[in-house]
Amino acid sequence: MNGTSPSLLRRVRYPAIGLPAEPRPELPARVFAARLARVRRAMNRRGLDALVVYGDREHFATLAWLTNYDPRFEESLLVVFPSGRPILWVGNEGLGYSNIARLPVERRLYQTFSLLGQPRDRVAPLSELLRGIGLDRCARVGTAGWKYFSAKEVENPDEALDVPDFIACSLRRVVRAGGRVTNETALFLDAGDGLRNRLEPEQIADFEWVATWNSENLLRGIRALRPGLTEMEAFASMRCAGMPWCCSPVVTAGERLRGWGMGSPTSRVIRRGEPVLMTCAYQGANTCRLGWMARGPRDLPAAARDYVERAAAPYFGALAAWYETLRLGVPGRALDRAVRQRLEPLGFGLALNIGHQIAADEWTHSLVAADSTQRVRSGQYWQADFFATRSSAHFAAFAEDGVVVAHAGLRARIRRGYPAAWRRFQRRRRFLIETLGIAVAEEALPMSNFPAAVIPFLLSPTLCMAKKR
Repeated sequence: MNGTSPSLLRRVRYPAIGLPAEPRPELPARVFAARLARVRRAMNRRGLDALVVYGDREHFATLAWLTNYDPRFEESLLVVFPSGRPILWVGNEGLGYSNIARLPVERRLYQTFSLLGQPRDRVAPLSELLRGIGLDRCARVGTAGWKYFSAKEVENPDEALDVPDFIACSLRRVVRAGGRVTNETALFLDAGDGLRNRLEPEQIADFEWVATWNSENLLRGIRALRPGLTEMEAFASMRCAGMPWCCSPVVTAGERLRGWGMGSPTSRVIRRGEPVLMTCAYQGANTCRLGWMARGPRDLPAAARDYVERAAAPYFGALAAWYETLRLGVPGRALDRAVRQRLEPLGFGLALNIGHQIAADEWTHSLVAADSTQRVRSGQYWQADFFATRSSAHFAAFAEDGVVVAHAGLRARIRRGYPAAWRRFQRRRRFLIETLGIAVAEEALPMSNFPAAVIPFLLSPTLCMAKKR
């Protein structure tokens, strides 16, 4: 199949997976030890004497990937040398919570990281503290946060640091005379080779568990929709379990959705015949659907009653092509072309990238672009994320889910170590292939309980797009 087959609206049965019956997999300490070893090998290749990893409440994921500690109120720094125990600097509230770390670290209090108005009775200049651990003997120090830059964006991109100025100044002041402080975030986040963009079987199993909760919650939310609910009531129908979010919760409808898109739920009432966007996004997953508060075409505005033909069907054809193109060794430009050649000639607008990679943070990077030669590799976790818009009353179509790409050896490790997750993967694959007609590669492991289900009419949730047989 090439993704060009005509599509139709079909009543389907989604995989009866529900929520995971087993406890959430816990990443063992050996995973974090292996990650530290990989980081140190990368440091050696880059000629780094030390690597300073920054984290805060919003930009937590790299620090958490290395240690399992996610700063929840304040900034933190992890200083990694080529050997020895890494040093973790935290604020007042981080000192206790940092016991969650599964990497052996030396924890130190730096009260300036604490929130304003908290005790500052043990403060010292950061440069003095960094000198005390030996950074003044280092000629090449790298920093890693959440972003790196190109020469088109800034001068000397290698030295443009994505950490707060008081930290950057302290590092540059301390480093040995003639030394350099460079931005090394790409070690973690490069789309092709970044350490965080290639997942271990343990991490895949953990994210799959989260994604099962995530997608099942959204499906429950869709099934509970009815006209007259507020956006907040619609969101509350999802069974939230206290896991942290990787992006802001979204339920938005009508003029709010058309006006500014990704709004958090409010007390606005959702009316019949309005478009609705719903998202559930725990750390490690994102599931999103756009459809109409309608049972069928007659509930839509007159100008949008051919929504299935003009929006949902062509979008589903492009989405199916994306899934069928995603396989080991495919260059990013092939994913880009698979979607654009189907939608842009029909007048659709496409925002951002044609899919991206995800981890604990909702977007790590994307190797998809019109000229990208970077290739899909085993262990990458992808989001089928491209928002297709129309300037007409049809507005948009969207169905976002995650899928992991895994070679045979990685699949075998998941099958042996996490049989419940493996069974869920297989049920989702059968749904894609047998129900929707999407010929996904054997290396594609869908993370959502209703993957690629384009649901035009949210009050008829079992009606979704599929290929004609």
